[in-house]
Amino acid sequence: MADNDRAKTEGASQPSKGAEFVTPPNYLKMKVGAGGIDKEAIKEAEIAIQVLGHKMYSKWADDDLGRMRASFEELKQTSLDDPDSVKKMLRICWDMKGLGGTFGYPLVTTITHYLSNYLEHCLNTEAAQVSPAVVSPHIDALYVVLSQKISGDGGAIGRELVSGLEKVVLKTGARIGG
Repeated sequence: MADNDRAKTEGASQPSKGAEFVTPPNYLKMKVGAGGIDKEAIKEAEIAIQVLGHKMYSKWADDDLGRMRASFEELKQTSLDDPDSVKKMLRICWDMKGLGGTFGYPLVTTITHYLSNYLEHCLNTEAAQVSPAVVSPHIDALYVVLSQKISGDGGAIGRELVSGLEKVVLKTGARIGG
């Protein structure tokens, strides 16, 4: 074997000194310390958030419902197919949908879920217009649930309300699930 070939073969068997692995310092662990997470403190914080949230939810939901009504009136005054106005109502639906379930109002979540699916259908379907005959019952149902503080599933009345709204939305061709 030539000296040049031998040098190439010997160099290939030795470990490369080009790569060096560096483990960066874990600043988060330094801040938290060795004790880890205080589970009791987390429990107390979660309870405090729930208590405050339940107290504030009614006001938040009433404000959102007021914004939804105003947005719907604006939509009726301009054009029932104006995408910007429909999107504005849709954002309000999404806000209410998320907070309803979080604070013990699953009926609010279900109603706004159906309404948001309908509004998305209107946005995504050519020549579709928002129908007051579909939106108004949803807004009225939200008003009843919030004014009567109907938490949980609402029992038989809640199931009947949800079933009726579901039928109204399904007649439009919008989907319910998802």
